[in-house]
Amino acid sequence: MRGVWAATRIGLLDMRGDLRRFLLLVICLAVGTALIAGVNSVGTSITRAIETGAAEIMGGDIELSRADRLATPDERAAMEDMGRVAQVIDTNLRAETFYEEAFADVSAVGETYPLLGQVRSPQLTEGEDLAALLAEVDGAHGALIDGIMLDQLGLSIGDSFGLGGTEFQVRGTLIGLPDGPVRGFRLGIPTLISTNGFAVVSDRTSPLPGLGTWYRYKIHLSDRDIDAGLASAVEQFGSAGWTVRSARDGLGQMVRYYDLFMRFLLIVGLGSLLIGGVSVWTGMRAYIAERSGVIAVLRSIGADRARVFVHFLAQVAALALVGVSIGLVIGASTAWFILPTIGAAVGIALAPAIHLQALAIAAGTGMVTAFAFAYLPLVQSQAIRPVLLFRSKGLDAPPVDWRALLLSWQILPLVAAVLAFFVLAWLMTGDAPLVLGFGLASALGAILFQGFIRLAQLGLKRLPEAGPRVLRHSFRNISAAGQNAAAVAVSAGMALTMLIIVLVMQTNLQQEFLGASAFDAPTLVGSDLFPDEVEALEAMTLEGNGITRFVSTPMLRGALIEVAGTPADELVTRGPEATFLLAGEVPLTYRTHLPASSRVTAGEWWAADHAEPALVSLHQSLRHGLGVELGDTLTFSIFGEEVSATIASFRDYSWQGGIDFLATFSPGVIENYPTTLFAAVTAAPGAEEDVTRLLASELPDIRFISVGDTLKQVTDALSQLSFAASLIGGLAVGNGLLVLIGSLSTGRRQREADTIITKVLGATRSELIGSAFLQYLVLAVLAAIPALLLGIGMGRFVSGLLLAVEFNLKLDIIVVVLAVAIAITAILGAMTILRAASARPARLLRDL
Repeated sequence: MRGVWAATRIGLLDMRGDLRRFLLLVICLAVGTALIAGVNSVGTSITRAIETGAAEIMGGDIELSRADRLATPDERAAMEDMGRVAQVIDTNLRAETFYEEAFADVSAVGETYPLLGQVRSPQLTEGEDLAALLAEVDGAHGALIDGIMLDQLGLSIGDSFGLGGTEFQVRGTLIGLPDGPVRGFRLGIPTLISTNGFAVVSDRTSPLPGLGTWYRYKIHLSDRDIDAGLASAVEQFGSAGWTVRSARDGLGQMVRYYDLFMRFLLIVGLGSLLIGGVSVWTGMRAYIAERSGVIAVLRSIGADRARVFVHFLAQVAALALVGVSIGLVIGASTAWFILPTIGAAVGIALAPAIHLQALAIAAGTGMVTAFAFAYLPLVQSQAIRPVLLFRSKGLDAPPVDWRALLLSWQILPLVAAVLAFFVLAWLMTGDAPLVLGFGLASALGAILFQGFIRLAQLGLKRLPEAGPRVLRHSFRNISAAGQNAAAVAVSAGMALTMLIIVLVMQTNLQQEFLGASAFDAPTLVGSDLFPDEVEALEAMTLEGNGITRFVSTPMLRGALIEVAGTPADELVTRGPEATFLLAGEVPLTYRTHLPASSRVTAGEWWAADHAEPALVSLHQSLRHGLGVELGDTLTFSIFGEEVSATIASFRDYSWQGGIDFLATFSPGVIENYPTTLFAAVTAAPGAEEDVTRLLASELPDIRFISVGDTLKQVTDALSQLSFAASLIGGLAVGNGLLVLIGSLSTGRRQREADTIITKVLGATRSELIGSAFLQYLVLAVLAAIPALLLGIGMGRFVSGLLLAVEFNLKLDIIVVVLAVAIAITAILGAMTILRAASARPARLLRDL
């Protein structure tokens, strides 16, 4: 043990004068560890919040919902057998006074609501009966409304307003609902009424097409066995068209977006650690090559192979400890500060917290990565013999004898490190396929790079000795035995591959967020317009007047009566969209062009001049919800007539784009039926109030509803995620470029020695620098070719299978990054021999 401590102490003392050369190594390890520590901490906080407060988040232990009807008496009795039940009806209605209108997100609640938690309102004290506050008084039911609606409609507590054409009285302001998180991002201003009040609403038509009414039942289980309750609810109600949700299921689409974002960060973190590991490998390989004389001296005075191993292992451990510690501090502090913000976006209260287990996993991953990549250079250090003292210095460390290594016990530490990395990565992600795919891709990438570079070296070696001397020297330096070209190209190629993978993932993730800034959210919407009114709006748009965009869409109602030959009433639906589509007459439209906020996920959109056959495009959720595929036939009843159409495509869309429908027909199918026109008006930033007044004065018969602020809630949240993905992606790209720079340290002493000898033999300074520039330019291009192919292929794999998002490729960004990386490699590669090419050979020969 004394010998180990002595070797460790000497190793650390030996490194003191060379600390600056390891700066890139420390930075790369710190970045990877920080990403993993931060993401792991955030994920742990969200998971714990859901696990500990699932019932309160849901407003019960489980929730059953559908879009077409209330529960039957038998179904309600079955629910009450499971526990206490509270009824909630979610819808969107028009709220109005004599002068103003608003778009209301209405929750109608039964007398037992809430089962858990408390409705937050200054007018509702703890323990006070919510049902009594919302009860009918003097012919008007009560409502709690958001303070924004009070200002928008010019109301005060006690005033009356219209909701769906029925009078309600403002009984107080609504701050929040206990089950608000599971409602996700709702369109409209929150409004709370009773189910008795909703029963007397005269006009339940949503101001936006496709927004239906959802009937939800919260169940607080008597036995509190949530897993068994979920299974029982699925068995009893799943086949009858009910959607059964747990707390996490109910957190909505934004949690999926955050899950995607955190998976992206985990993959980037693992990739950054891999890049950091490459930095450890190149840095330690170059360092051990330069310290070969010191190792030979140690061996000559009696140090055995184990002492040399401990000597350099202590240095690796110290450097890794510094990098990992910095990463943990950055990751933990970042998570601490952003947890409340993320919680507000998701809808869960997340207090700042530090999770030691998450940080321990991140620290273990960083240390294991450093050891695994430093192990081969450490093995090489043991192979250096004292006879090196009688030979020229500056040579590279002896190559790894893979056959001997694989057949000896020395391979066991490396195997143990790889297994430890996979275990830690699995603990972080909880996704074994993701970890396995990442590991296999990394190993495959290293093998492919080695094979490609070896083939390139053989090809260059066979080239004829002709052409300019600079070119001949460059090719010879790449292909000659004993050179470090392969090591430089492999490390640079791995860094470039990770850059491309990160860029591809970043692009696809932003595309999944539907490019939140790619289109304008409408400011106002209006329904039941006549053609002359649409013409007037188009003219106003052309004149300016603060209107930047106007879109009108024909709309009519029809009922789906048959799906692929099966009557609609015999179908078992899955999901709220399918349930809504079979709920009766629903809004339908026809289009020639695909809206900007929509994207086709399967099939093809029809041509603008398409006439026949009759085609229909469905929201992608209906593929599973109705159990249909491309080519199936749907039959609708429209004004008493049956209209059949073939499914041509499935598409996804985002409401921040304005107007879209679950079912959209091709031209030539439903145009001849009477339709109304639905309009969306987008105002220039800052001109919203002026446009509202202008429309009210010029078109007084049209009742426009302001939806811009509500729609932009989703847009802003997705914009933040998109920006964060760009920021993290840029950080990873910068980290990769740092490793690319660090890889040039491999064999630097050898290159300086070769440069001095070549200069003594008559080469000029310009020839030496030009030869080095050309050599590293060729090496960078050789590394970029497989990196481009492997990066795009792995990016497609990660995007499609691990992130489950649509694959898109922006070659322009990738080409720019590759061009910059190639230029950096060539320029800095030439600069590594600048000192040797500029100084007098005698002094440098003495140093060597």
